[in-house]
Amino acid sequence: MVPFETVAKRPPQEPPSPAVTPPAVPADFTERLLRRFLLLCESPRTQRRVLALVKGSVSNGRAGKRLYALINKVVLSPVARTMGVETSAVRLELVGAQLIGLAMIRYVLKVEPIASLAIDDLVPLMAPPLRQALTGRAPAAEPVCGCREELVAVPW
Repeated sequence: MVPFETVAKRPPQEPPSPAVTPPAVPADFTERLLRRFLLLCESPRTQRRVLALVKGSVSNGRAGKRLYALINKVVLSPVARTMGVETSAVRLELVGAQLIGLAMIRYVLKVEPIASLAIDDLVPLMAPPLRQALTGRAPAAEPVCGCREELVAVPW
């Protein structure tokens, strides 16, 4: 054990460097990302293929990889490049996973009220968790929306 007098005479050490904060993500980035993804899922031109990949990804690993590659190529990468967003691959993977989960709930399982929620109502609800996944920071406040419905027991 080092005597206190010895420790007290040492010059102060440099404070630990602050943790590197992730780059800011523009607020409209996640909204544009969601709108592009939902358009891909709802467009008559692409809907059938995308939903087949979503359904197939549950039981077929290759279909899951194709779906994920499609989301990266058509949604994540173009929007991130256009808006100049740089983040880690892990964070982008988390966003991709959330988008796949949203597609499963909305289009395959058709869980209400998510399945019938208008895109303009869904985007502000889903954007903050995506932004948090990208930045690692919790949103400042909960979004205010007009969709406050009573909790309903879902019969499984």
